[in-house]
Amino acid sequence: MHGAPFPVVDADAHILEGQDLFDHYLPPAFRHRAPRLVTDERGGRRMLYEGRLLPPFPVGEQASWGMPEPPAARLALMDAEGIDAMVLFPSKATFFPAGADAGLALALVRAYNDYLADFCRAAPQRLLGVALVALHDVEAAIAEARRAVALGLRAVMVRPNPLRGRRLDDPAYFPFYAAIEELGVPLIVHETTGVLPTAGADRYGVDRPDQYAFTHLISHPFEQMLAVLALIGGGVLERFPRLRVGFFEAGCGWLPYWLWRMDEHFEHPALRPQFAGLALRPSEYFRRQCFATCEPEEVTVPAAVAALGSDKILLASDLPHYDSRRGALYAFWAEAPLPEPVKRRLLGENAIAFYGLDAGPLRELAAARAARP
Repeated sequence: MHGAPFPVVDADAHILEGQDLFDHYLPPAFRHRAPRLVTDERGGRRMLYEGRLLPPFPVGEQASWGMPEPPAARLALMDAEGIDAMVLFPSKATFFPAGADAGLALALVRAYNDYLADFCRAAPQRLLGVALVALHDVEAAIAEARRAVALGLRAVMVRPNPLRGRRLDDPAYFPFYAAIEELGVPLIVHETTGVLPTAGADRYGVDRPDQYAFTHLISHPFEQMLAVLALIGGGVLERFPRLRVGFFEAGCGWLPYWLWRMDEHFEHPALRPQFAGLALRPSEYFRRQCFATCEPEEVTVPAAVAALGSDKILLASDLPHYDSRRGALYAFWAEAPLPEPVKRRLLGENAIAFYGLDAGPLRELAAARAARP
C-alpha cells in the first residue's frame, strides 16, 4: 500500500487534545470549570468533569491528556503509515457534549472546534477535522454546526446517547437535521467509553459492568444499534433523504444482522405501523444514505461487504489510541480476503465520496507517495 498510486484516507482517527485547548481556546469565564486531570485514591489518573470522576484511562493513554500534539508529528505518523489524508475525531473531548450544563457544553465544543480547525490548517488537504456539537439547545447546535463548517471542518459529530430524555429521532432535532442536510456535510454518530451518566446524557450498559473492558465492549455496538433504529426506524432518513449518516467505531459486523432484524420486524403487518410511516425497508434506507467504518483486523468485513455493498464501508485505524495497531492499514491491503477493487474502495474511495473530498489533490499526494523509494 505504501507504493500504491491511489488515495488512502483514514476515515476515523483521533486527535490528542492538549491543555492549550482550555488555556487558549476556552473563554476565561469557563476556564475554572474546565475538565481537569486528577489523581484518585488508588493513584490512577482520571478526568474530573462537572464534579464527576470518569473511569480510569486505559493503559497506554494515561500520559496523553494535556500534552499538545504538533501537527508535524501527526503528518509524520501518516507518512510512516502510508496515509494520504486522516479524518480527525476527538479523544477526551468526546464527553464534552454529554455534560449536564448546556452553557458549559456549548463553550467546550466551540473551543474544541476552534482548536481542531487551527490544527488542521497546517495541512488542510491531509488533516480533516470533524466538528462536535452539543444538542442541549437545538438552535445553538445549528449555529455551531454552521460556524464549524465555515471554519473548514468536514463533518459534524453527535453522540448516540439520549440527551435529557431525547433520542436521536426526537422531533426537536428535526431542524438540526435539516441544517446538516442543507450544509451538505455528513452527520456522524460516534460513541465513546468512560462517560458516566449525568443529568445530561445516559449510556447503555453503564449500570451493569464497571470494568472498562466490559463497558467498551457494550457501549459502541449497542449504542450504534439504537442510533440506527432511531434514525431509520424513527423516520429521520425518510424525512431527510439527502442526509448522509455514518455510524463509526463499532466495526461493521453487527450491521447485517441488525438490518435483517429491523427488516423482519418492519415486514410484519402487526408491527409496521410502529415504524414512523417508512416507505422503504430499513435496510434500503441504510443503503441509500448510510455508511459505517470497519477495523482493519475485523474478520466480518467480507460478510458485511456482501450484505451492505462495497461502497458502504470505510476503513478506520483509530490511531493513535491504545487499541489501534501500527501498520494495520497496510496489512489490510496485503492480507484482507477481498478483491483489490473492493479494498481500494474501503481504503479511500468510499471516504472521498462520503466526506465530499476533492479527489484531485489526494491523487497527487498518492502519486508522490508511490514515487518515493
